[in-house]
Amino acid sequence: ASTRGKIILVYSPKGGSGSTTIAVNLAICLHNEETKVAIVDANFQFGDVAIFMNEHGKNTILDLAVQADEIDQELISEVMTINSTSGVHILASPPSPENAEKITAEQFSKVLRQLQQMYAYVIVDASAHLTDITLSIIDACDAIVLITIQDIPSIKNNRIFLDLLQTLSVPTQKVTFVMNRFDKRIPITPERVSTNIRQKISAVIPIDEQTVINAVNKGVPFMVDNKNSPAAKGVYSLAEVLKENLMAKDSEEQGKSQSGVR
Repeated sequence: ASTRGKIILVYSPKGGSGSTTIAVNLAICLHNEETKVAIVDANFQFGDVAIFMNEHGKNTILDLAVQADEIDQELISEVMTINSTSGVHILASPPSPENAEKITAEQFSKVLRQLQQMYAYVIVDASAHLTDITLSIIDACDAIVLITIQDIPSIKNNRIFLDLLQTLSVPTQKVTFVMNRFDKRIPITPERVSTNIRQKISAVIPIDEQTVINAVNKGVPFMVDNKNSPAAKGVYSLAEVLKENLMAKDSEEQGKSQSGVR
């Protein structure tokens, strides 16, 4: 089981919180020669992962979903797009929104399970809508990077989402809670949000609009060519916390299996 990669869902229950920026840059941050990373665009209607990485591959998740029963590593390798600037492998979203309906949660889960055999980390960027697909990712993933920004609707939605995880019996240890675009002039501090939601914010990515917007418009993520920017340093600290959380979860599970508790 040690060869299984980690599935990491990057999610915000409110659109426009920067989840694609975080997903793409986190993937680049975790990727190296020994640690191969794939990023999957699970926003099937309006996914932007490929655009953020300036890739316009002809293949998408749709090519795999239709063959979900015959899926193997060879097929996946054919469909993945390799990002020229970072080496991260991309599984792009369908070319047009009406194709989204053609992919079932079951097909998507099969794709994820195969990717887990091939990559050390599988980063999944999902839309804010809680579709069957998103729920299946929550079920399958090893960690959820949950994003809030400093506004009341975002905090409210995160509280509702954390309540939902409890209902679904998803342990809160799975969640790495992040505040994105932190602006110290706004009085909604990470501490206040942590207290309010009863979930510790363990990483803060400072507001760095120019870096982020330039990166998106160039199609070159800031983790590639702007590693010293405040945003990049924030993503780097998120990656470190995430790795710690995953290690803690692993050792806890090993402890359980050794003591015979299943």
